[in-house]
Amino acid sequence: MLDVPPIETFAEWDLGVEVQAAIAGMGIVKPTPIQALTIGPVLEGRDAIAKAETGTGKTLAFGAPMIARVDAGRTTVLGLVLSPTRELSEQVHEVLKELGAARGIKTALIVGGEPMRPQVLALQGGAQVVVGTPGRVLDLMNQGFLSFPWTEFAVLDEADKMLEIGFIDDIAKILAACNEERQTLLFSATFPPPLLKLARTYTKDPIEVATASGMATVDNITQYHLKVTDENRVRGLSMMINSSAEEDVFLVFCERRTDVDRLLRRLERERFSIKALHGGYDQASRFRVMTAFRTGEVKVLLATDVASRGLDVLHVTHVVNFGVPRDISDYTHRIGRTGRAGRDGTAVTLVGPEDARRWSSLCAQATYEIPEADSPRAVHPQRKPGEKKSPPPEKTQPQASRPEPDPPADASLDPDHGPSDAPAIGFGLGIEESEPLVADSPPEASEAPEPLPEAAPEAEPEAEPEAETDAGSGFGAGL
Repeated sequence: MLDVPPIETFAEWDLGVEVQAAIAGMGIVKPTPIQALTIGPVLEGRDAIAKAETGTGKTLAFGAPMIARVDAGRTTVLGLVLSPTRELSEQVHEVLKELGAARGIKTALIVGGEPMRPQVLALQGGAQVVVGTPGRVLDLMNQGFLSFPWTEFAVLDEADKMLEIGFIDDIAKILAACNEERQTLLFSATFPPPLLKLARTYTKDPIEVATASGMATVDNITQYHLKVTDENRVRGLSMMINSSAEEDVFLVFCERRTDVDRLLRRLERERFSIKALHGGYDQASRFRVMTAFRTGEVKVLLATDVASRGLDVLHVTHVVNFGVPRDISDYTHRIGRTGRAGRDGTAVTLVGPEDARRWSSLCAQATYEIPEADSPRAVHPQRKPGEKKSPPPEKTQPQASRPEPDPPADASLDPDHGPSDAPAIGFGLGIEESEPLVADSPPEASEAPEPLPEAAPEAEPEAEPEAETDAGSGFGAGL
């Protein structure tokens, strides 16, 4: 069991004046627990397997020591960071680029769905740090544009997803091409026992740290489940959104792309603004949707699981699981998209009779109770008649980390998973049957992809796992 070191500032580590200044420029003063536990050992050359809740500064935990140790005078790839989605890679890349700018560290973003030529030019320009998705990195490796004979750091961000079927073969090929004397750093919000065992095979005598107790979620997220039927599931979601405060923002997760499209058609005639996002959208469309969501133009965003990885939009107040997630790991990642940077958040899971077995399994894996809400309106904070909700915090640029409450004393990586009694599944939303269903409306016309600039000879497009992952939209780095 590891105690969190009593470190108050980043100046207590030998990160160099340039990196220290970059961190200060981000407005960050006190390291978060995961940073306090990992930065020192990584600076000492240790491999690491680190688990922490989403939004607790994992990117800075591996990025700061890596950027501090990379030699700016060399023109080869010394640091490699692999992420499961393009958007998450983009967010991580922005942080590392900012950290390394004063030292003259060059970075390259290597992701699918984008022209290959600019990425090749960035590599040929002497990039010392590469951030990318496994498929495109492997493409450029196979074409001879990318190699890792001198790589000193290999990082798997969202490592639990990277070690699953669909990614693991590509990851194995990439790591096999890396320098054997490298440091390997694995960071994630969850490490189920089978994946933890696999993670240990890719590291050498790693330090194993955790600020997440089991599959725990941050304390400032209030969680509920709401019993529904197939007939009133959409109506219940509509009531929940319409009864919310004007400034509330919803992220609604569906399991499949077709579920997202179907739900969008059911809700797009509502009075609130709504958009959808999944791997079937081209890059330009995803960018437009996310820009609208980040700037507050959209109250409700419908998305598949890909959006749960790395999304860092601070003003999300509600996460709704339109159906029960597959397991506690997916549940943890999804609801971690609210309650960011110390804000309060609400997470609601809609549970129908067909979800009974999956919900019982998820509750058994959880180490906490998820109470039942009496009605869709009951999930909102209670306010006196005429009382307005307190104004949301002033919007600021997403930061790499914020001070947070002390983590549980147990910082080991193998917490007990005590089962909890699964609530019974049934019906009833407290909705009058006379209320009309939301009318269907025709789907939006799909947008033609924007023409891409001339690129160098392309490899086949980046392969996607069967589940939505690499084509998805993780937006940010959960810094």
